[in-house]
Amino acid sequence: MTRQIGKKSGLAMSLALIIFSLLLSACGYTPQNATATSQARSNEAATISAVQTSVAYRNTSTTLPSLSRTTPPSANTTPPTTSSNSSTTAPAANATPTPIVGSTLPTPSAPGEKIDKEAELKLVKIAYDAILKNLFKEPDTTGLLKAALDELSRTSGVTAPTVNFSQKDNEANWVFFRDAYNKTLDAAIAKGFKYPKNQLGRRIVDAMAQSVSDEHTYFLDPDSYDNRLRVLQGENSSVGFGIATTTQDNKIYIVRVVPGSPAEKAGLREGDQLVRYDETTLTDANRQITRSAKENETHNFTIARPGLNDLQTITVTKKRYNVPTVETRLINGHIGYIAIREFFADVADKTNKAMTDLAKQGADSWIIDVRNNPGGVNVEQLTGRFVKAGEVMGYNLDRKGRETVKVSGDGVSGEFRGKPFNPRLPLVLLINDGSGSSSEIFALAVRDFNLGSIIGEKTAGALGHTAAFALGDGSAISVTVDEYESKSGARANGTGVSPDVQVSRSINDLINGRDPQMDVAVNQLEKTLAKK
Repeated sequence: MTRQIGKKSGLAMSLALIIFSLLLSACGYTPQNATATSQARSNEAATISAVQTSVAYRNTSTTLPSLSRTTPPSANTTPPTTSSNSSTTAPAANATPTPIVGSTLPTPSAPGEKIDKEAELKLVKIAYDAILKNLFKEPDTTGLLKAALDELSRTSGVTAPTVNFSQKDNEANWVFFRDAYNKTLDAAIAKGFKYPKNQLGRRIVDAMAQSVSDEHTYFLDPDSYDNRLRVLQGENSSVGFGIATTTQDNKIYIVRVVPGSPAEKAGLREGDQLVRYDETTLTDANRQITRSAKENETHNFTIARPGLNDLQTITVTKKRYNVPTVETRLINGHIGYIAIREFFADVADKTNKAMTDLAKQGADSWIIDVRNNPGGVNVEQLTGRFVKAGEVMGYNLDRKGRETVKVSGDGVSGEFRGKPFNPRLPLVLLINDGSGSSSEIFALAVRDFNLGSIIGEKTAGALGHTAAFALGDGSAISVTVDEYESKSGARANGTGVSPDVQVSRSINDLINGRDPQMDVAVNQLEKTLAKK
């Protein structure tokens, strides 16, 4: 799916946030986030709450083979649950990842092969069971399986038989689907249909996940799943180029270059338009081509840059680099600016240290920036920098009821361990439609606890708690196991959190180095402080 930044006029940007650098879990982001039950790639599953140690990433892409015909966009996870020979759903780990934003299903990475019908079907069955048993709301099995057959038809080129699914019998529905699946594939194979191993099953799983229509239910390719596992273990590093992008009018623009990344070292800048990747002209439809790059491979980005008449080619090597949790500076000599780039495991401690350092430099107010932050873990610990531990923050809702989520004082060291930062200072929170999951939960906390003003644009609408189930081939399906409700009763899953003050930032603003949202935040704080 594609998000919009700004107004729906020419100012709108469709925020895909393609993190070529792996800044977003589905775009090549290689973090890990550790929890008591989540160990690195083991056969155990871990449970990570969206508002405890949560991974709350807005998924941005998956790597699936492309079709010559039109295909729908793709449909976010946790530690491994290796699949056995049975199709029983493996245990899973909970997290709050990123919903898929505008997947374009890239070209197959392997040649077509003879179809192993049972192996491909096994992937689909594991995913089907995972959704049936774990989705936070009652699943629509008819919709799931119809979406699966539609994708099979599109991919194979053979129209699947019409199936009259039962409204109540999920197992009978599976049998109906299996029979239609076999008939369709038999007909396609008879016509010479071949496809890369496992990728047919992945396409079908992706289609089922999309049919759920929830931001935290989606397919994860092996790279994205591996990246999520890294998030679950607290690793703040990525293998990638180090850029986040947005699209407008079928053009790709850089919205962020990660400090210390290969892209920054090579000279790419925010506002650059990415015209070509090697010899391929980049568009919204093929932007994921960069995902095929291997570590230590060198590639050429041809860019258009304001102030330059000619295109410029910059060579960047895909490498591992550290991703900062926060970036800080002092504005006007007294406003402490803290950009939280990712909700890594150390988000509370890094933010606390930033606040301490800025306060020593004379900060008398805060701008907390979670724009384009897809989420991550430990949002309840971040909230604990501003609110007393133990306060009710919200609730996780599922089919069985609801679980109370409380502010945590954990995750920090030093003077403010276990208690909020003191003194409490005026605060502005910056958000946009690239702010997902944990960013949104924090925004609701800012509102519910009257911590300050929220400025920017409506957020992604991805407030939930998800579990990832390994499909046995290195990929996984992420299933929304609950959705978040704030202390005040706000349910923004699927709708997003609206700012107190709506301010857009257009592509032209980006290209020309303007930031109207920041300007409004600074002006508001200056006026607030002037009244004191």
